[in-house]
Amino acid sequence: MIKESLRNQDEHLLNAALEAMKRAYVIWGFAVGAAVLAEDDSVYEGCNVESRISGLGVCAERCAIDHAVLHGKKEIRTVAVVMEAENVNGPRPCGACLQYIYDFSEGKARVVMAKVKNGKILPKSIEAKTIKEMLPYPL
Repeated sequence: MIKESLRNQDEHLLNAALEAMKRAYVIWGFAVGAAVLAEDDSVYEGCNVESRISGLGVCAERCAIDHAVLHGKKEIRTVAVVMEAENVNGPRPCGACLQYIYDFSEGKARVVMAKVKNGKILPKSIEAKTIKEMLPYPL
């Protein structure tokens, strides 16, 4: 197990996010992978897809949620996000993604975050928070 304090499904979600990160389309930023656990325990992955035109790309978290919605799942329970370690201080979803996670979880989701180095999750970087901790004043 990656870290004993994690829930069993968190490790599975982090690994799914790591696999998704390998498919990221990065032009100028850094790779991000995400996986969401839907209300029926199904898992949907996403990766960031960048564009040369600012605003046309999509973040991994929103890509994963959109993947779930495409398959008829509109309630998210947990979101796992992984990012390349050398490019971030702490792995965190952006503000737009936090709002999106809140919207699709009715404020009940957990967010599990980790850094990745050399294709592996860094156990000491793993952190879990509730969406309400991360976005105390949603729209």
